Amino acid sequence: MMCGHAKELIAASWLRELDETDEAALKQHLSACAECSAEMTALTAMWERLGDLPAPEPSRALDVRWQATLESLVPAAHLAAPEKRWHVADLWPRALGWQVAIAMACLVAGVAIGTLMPRHETEISQLRQEVSATKELVALSLLQQQTATGRLQGIDYSARMPSLEPQIVTALIERVQRDQSVNVRLAAIDALGKAAGSGSVLASLTRSLPEQDSPMVQAALIDYLVDARSRQSVDTLRRFERQPNLDPAVLERAHTAVQQLSSF
Repeated sequence: MMCGHAKELIAASWLRELDETDEAALKQHLSACAECSAEMTALTAMWERLGDLPAPEPSRALDVRWQATLESLVPAAHLAAPEKRWHVADLWPRALGWQVAIAMACLVAGVAIGTLMPRHETEISQLRQEVSATKELVALSLLQQQTATGRLQGIDYSARMPSLEPQIVTALIERVQRDQSVNVRLAAIDALGKAAGSGSVLASLTRSLPEQDSPMVQAALIDYLVDARSRQSVDTLRRFERQPNLDPAVLERAHTAVQQLSSF
């Protein structure tokens, strides 16, 4: 096993996601590789100390935005089966393991600043890169969870990162396009707000619009394209308007979006 592969398995090992074969292979590698073993020991100790940290209060900005979208669709609610209301606060579980995953980046950054300030700048830069890679592994692992709650935690964790790495952007787009949960798709769209300037992201979300079956997701995608001033999506929106059985509120939203984007 290569060191790079072993480091990828470390995050999965913390989340108890490894099968017996991978777990045995990881242990065998750690017993033979002093560098990976030392890194595993240091990060695991840090991981365990996260249990002493209080969970931060999440922002309710996303919840307010979704509520506004929902209220705009209420007159046509009979066209879509109602789903259980989800709040951003639901992302913060009582289980210590999940709190560890979400809080890990904050503690690592704090420890790095507190203990390494006197050291050489190159060492600090290297540690920051390692921390960033670990955060990305945790985010990607959460985004692949089997439960919708787990994937929502991954999206919230990704949104809290300073920037979205390409792999995380790809995973979020996949959640928008294929996830069975409407709440997960809505959260992924909101998290992709940081990547609204990317042409490839806009193109992917534009292609996804006609394939969506939820009026709330359709409305959220239309709003995203308007906020990003995506003139390239006008033709798709015009075709989308001609789809049969569209929610009246969504149809009006699409018509307004065409007018707004055409004027930019």
